[in-house]
Amino acid sequence: MTQLDGAVAALVSAAGVYGVLAVLWVARSRSDRAAAASLGRLDIDPYHAVATAGQPYDADEHAAAVLLLAGRLRIGADGQLSVADGGSHGAGSSADAVVDHPVAAALLDAVRRNGPVTLRRLRDDPGLREARGTFLREQDARVPRWSGRRNDGIGTTACATALALSSFFPVQRVFLGDEKPAGVGDLLFGLFLVVITGLMLAVPLVWLAMRYWPDRRDPFRAHCAGLPHPEPAALDEERRGRLRESRVHAEPRAREDTTWVDSGGAF
Repeated sequence: MTQLDGAVAALVSAAGVYGVLAVLWVARSRSDRAAAASLGRLDIDPYHAVATAGQPYDADEHAAAVLLLAGRLRIGADGQLSVADGGSHGAGSSADAVVDHPVAAALLDAVRRNGPVTLRRLRDDPGLREARGTFLREQDARVPRWSGRRNDGIGTTACATALALSSFFPVQRVFLGDEKPAGVGDLLFGLFLVVITGLMLAVPLVWLAMRYWPDRRDPFRAHCAGLPHPEPAALDEERRGRLRESRVHAEPRAREDTTWVDSGGAF
């Protein structure tokens, strides 16, 4: 088989792989749409829905709205959250009921520990981040079909095929041609050419695969984005604006005072 025959065979094989992947993508998309018809019967926790539709830390904003409505938190004009009335209420009160949720409880504890603080700063709080992550993993486990919704094995295979194709041509040229490396020096130089030429081909080919291969549709995320969230909507416009400010701006960290010591004329 000549090098031209090998190149043609590699291109035909890659085209066949992409054809199979396209069929699999269409079949999976239809299956996802069919399964999405049952999403309306799922009982989805609102914190899970908010985090799925956006970012995991969006659950913190939802918790803050719930705690503000319950009177457990207050928010200043600068967007800083603080515990209301020392965070103490009578046992069994309705305000205590909202803290039964792990994310709300973790947020209230984080505000209590950090003092007046913005939601943006609380993203980095270890206790809140751990509680939120544990809760979201547990909720994902309740919907196993959708828990791996962002893992697109077909798209990964499409990119891997482009990478394999870009590696084939330099390997064929250096090691499968008529003039094969004769010694260690030729072998090392051949490997160097394979790496350099492979990278030159891989960059555009893999970019094209990543750019134009369709992403997996996410009906679960779209469903969560469309669910109503009455607690944040129940806040007055002023507190909603303050909460938005708290979400995007972190208060400046305290700067340590710098003490200059007399050098005794050294300078």
